Amino acid sequence: MEAEDFQEELTCSICLDYFEDPVSIECGHNFCRGCLRRSWAPSGSPVPCPECRQPSAPAAMRPNWALARLTERMRRRRLGPAPHGLCGRHWEPLRLFCEDDQRLVCLVCRESQEHQAHTMAPVDEAFASYREKLLKTQRSLTAKMKKAMHLQDMEVKNAAEWKEKMKNQRTRVSAEFAKLHVFLAEEEQLFLKRLSQEEEETKKKQNENTLRLNQMITSMKKLIFEVGEKSQSSTLELLQNPKDVLTRCENQDVNYSFEVLKVKTVCRLPMMKEMLKRFQGRHHPIS
Repeated sequence: MEAEDFQEELTCSICLDYFEDPVSIECGHNFCRGCLRRSWAPSGSPVPCPECRQPSAPAAMRPNWALARLTERMRRRRLGPAPHGLCGRHWEPLRLFCEDDQRLVCLVCRESQEHQAHTMAPVDEAFASYREKLLKTQRSLTAKMKKAMHLQDMEVKNAAEWKEKMKNQRTRVSAEFAKLHVFLAEEEQLFLKRLSQEEEETKKKQNENTLRLNQMITSMKKLIFEVGEKSQSSTLELLQNPKDVLTRCENQDVNYSFEVLKVKTVCRLPMMKEMLKRFQGRHHPIS
């Protein structure tokens, strides 16, 4: 007989899978030992058979070695991969999509304890639904990428304007301090040093912003490509956990606060009277 002819006889009616450590009870029905123990209450009194409801004492449970050997032989025969479109556990057509596990299942899987509480949908409906979601997400990501690229252009322009502002500020600072000769030479160097520090810090921040936008755009390009590939794939490939790429796309956002760069270090010369006092105090100390 072919393997398919034995499948029903070698399948536990509780877990709907091949027997694992099969045992027989008083009525003659067979079950996995673990399935039977989980379905019976923890007491020594007779309990009903899951199939015929005939009472059977737990102590009467006996291992079915012949059934175990036959099941093992059948399992070894099916170690190879299931044909395309068939369930790897039950060799039945994959007609349903499990929303909870995000994978295709057969009708036998749906009746198993593993999937009893799960939400199922026909393959065609699930394919159409997730394909539309993927295409919608692709459009959304494209819009987000355009926004990020616009911000990137603004950053480049902002950096150029800031560089010109910094150049003009340096010129003004040098001109102001040049008028004050030796006394203000130290003040000039101090302000120039502060400007250099601000310049380095601002450049560092601007580079970090540029890198962040580049990474954001690169990530979105990859997601857009992945969503495009996913949306054009076959039914079986598209329904291999499509929610994962949708979730990653939804979590991808343009979290960026644009800030106009400003020169914070400003040259403020003290009053002439105050400068003269400081000059006198430095060159004519009071004895």
